Order: sequence, then C-alpha cells, then structure tokens
Amino acid sequence: MLENMALPESNEEVIPAKLFRVQFARFISTALSPAVVVLPFVILVALYTKDPNALISVLLAFFFLSVGPMGYIFYGVKTGKFTDADVSVRTQRTGPFIVAIASSLIGSLILEYVAHGTHLIAIILQLIAFCGIIMMIVTCWWKISMHASAIAAAVTTLTMLYGKIVLPAFLLLVAVSWSRVVLHRHTKAQVIAGSLVGIVLTFTLLKLQGI
Repeated sequence: MLENMALPESNEEVIPAKLFRVQFARFISTALSPAVVVLPFVILVALYTKDPNALISVLLAFFFLSVGPMGYIFYGVKTGKFTDADVSVRTQRTGPFIVAIASSLIGSLILEYVAHGTHLIAIILQLIAFCGIIMMIVTCWWKISMHASAIAAAVTTLTMLYGKIVLPAFLLLVAVSWSRVVLHRHTKAQVIAGSLVGIVLTFTLLKLQGI
C-alpha cells in the first residue's frame, strides 16, 4: 500500500519550478508593460490609417505616451520618490497618473493642431487620457491594474480597426493579467477590473467617434 502512495515533491524540484514561474511572469510583465506596448500599438494604428504624416504621428505619440511619463517615473525612482518603476505603492501613483494624463492631452493637441498628424492617433491619445482619469480616481481607493487596462485598450482598439483577425491577441491580456497576479502586484479582481475598464471605455469612446 505504501509503495503506491505518491511521494511529495522535494524542495529541490519545487523551488526551481517556482523561481522559473516568477521569472517568466516578470518577463511577461515587462514585455507587455504599457510603456513597451505603446510603440507597436501606435505603429499598427498608423498603418491602418495610411496617413502620409504617420511617421511623425508615431514618434510624437511614443514620446508623449511612453518616453515622457516613464522619464518622470525613473527620475522619481532615482530620487527615492517612488519605490520602483512599477510604482507598486498605490499612494504613490497620483503623480504619475497626472503626468501621464497631461502628457497625453498635450500630445493630442500638438498632433492635431501643430504637427497636423494622424487624426486617429490624436483621438487615441485623448482616449488614453480619459481612461487615465478614470483609473486615477479608482486608484485613490483601490489598486486597479494599469497593465491589464492598457493591453485591453490596445487590443480592443486594434480589433475594432482590423476586425476578428486580432481577437487571438486577447491572449496577451490573459498573459499579462496572470503575470501581475503571480508577482503579487495585483489581485485577480484588480486585473479583471482593469481589463474591463480598458475594453468598455475604449469600445464606447471609439464608437462615439464613429469608428
């Protein structure tokens, strides 16, 4: 009878498996972070529009959505204002939200009225600013997931532009949500809520724009 009983896994087997799981989750979280996802996202939006000013629009969008806000966060980490680049402490997130929202709105205005860039990308920047306001308000009480919201908004936008062919990309949302839970950055409820905010707001606002 004892011979048929399954023996528990040894620590030597469990610990490497757990370490690999955490390392893989960290890789997914970094590779699918909002600052990284924004570049391929705006490139795909620009390709859809076939606008002759697409290149300048992509560069401006990348700067105002990623370079500027992340520069502020990295400076905050260096000076001790933020604990890490993820701004993991909920009470530290107000500043980065305000900077990101302001940067998105400024970028949208420059694209629309100064650089005469791609109108759709300017709308995307406005959408991101509006989503950021909602997320900032929620974050005052609850640490909703920005990673999940950002990838959800990006995939929803691309699905509305390119159609059903993009639907498998929602697996990226599942992956990033899993990674944030594994890393204990968020609970399951927080990544689900972030995902729903990104999907619902994006779908609603783009439909109002006739997309």
